[in-house]
Amino acid sequence: MDVSDLHPPDDYSHRFFIWHEWIQANGPLTSENVFEYFSTSMFYDKQSNNQVLRMQTMHTGISVTNEAEELKRFTGVEFAVVHAQPPSFFVIHKRERSSPEEVKPLASFFIINNRIYQSPDLYTVLSNRLLTSLYSIQSTLDSLRAHRPDYTPRTGFVWPIVDPSLAESSKKQEEIATNEVSGLSEASTKQNATTSGISKRQQNNTLLMNAMYATAAHSASLATRTLAPMTESMTTDPVAMSSANRMSATPAPVVSRVPTPKPNNQEPQPKAAPGGGKKKRKRMCFLRCQILFAH
Repeated sequence: MDVSDLHPPDDYSHRFFIWHEWIQANGPLTSENVFEYFSTSMFYDKQSNNQVLRMQTMHTGISVTNEAEELKRFTGVEFAVVHAQPPSFFVIHKRERSSPEEVKPLASFFIINNRIYQSPDLYTVLSNRLLTSLYSIQSTLDSLRAHRPDYTPRTGFVWPIVDPSLAESSKKQEEIATNEVSGLSEASTKQNATTSGISKRQQNNTLLMNAMYATAAHSASLATRTLAPMTESMTTDPVAMSSANRMSATPAPVVSRVPTPKPNNQEPQPKAAPGGGKKKRKRMCFLRCQILFAH
């Protein structure tokens, strides 16, 4: 939308005027030259009484000493500086004169820091304020409509209005409850971790004991398999079986007997074949191992 559609052609309330070159050429604004600066702006009316008075004295070369008194002789639109606070603030009125003593203000302009603005009228101020208020009310109603409670036949639309102090206390209680729940959950987690560690330890001990039992059983089975063929070979020898039975029934005494001296005239006995005593001792050792495993 174009800005010209919102404002009439002669409405410059949304604009301002500044001329830096004029300020640099004529110096800062004063009560004497501020109207000259204002006459260069678009707010100035070229058909005003001020312009007619200037056109009359332009070719005579006589400057107007008291412009306010000269304007009283005219009727119509004129401009007048009503307030001056040089060099930063000035107020200029546009008014309609009907008699030397009767004027009617039409518009107001103010100059701040070399910038000329048009003051808004009462209608513009009120309409703007009303529009802003209505927009805020409409936004509030839209938010209320979006969050309104459900309708019940008994109570209708009832808004849950809660005291702020009660709301704060309830929030504190909820925070305390959440902290307690979190603490209990942490404690239960730690307890579960401890129990799981203990159960894992017991499981490891059980596995270790089973492995030890299996190893012992395996070693016993290997020993029996190794001694079985030896016992079968020894059962064929009756002398070894009789000695084994005698040893198992009545074990030999630990104290050894002193042999009786033999006479010198006896003939020496023939020596046993080499290696025979060693084989006999080996067989005796195997028999003793068999008896021990049998018990």
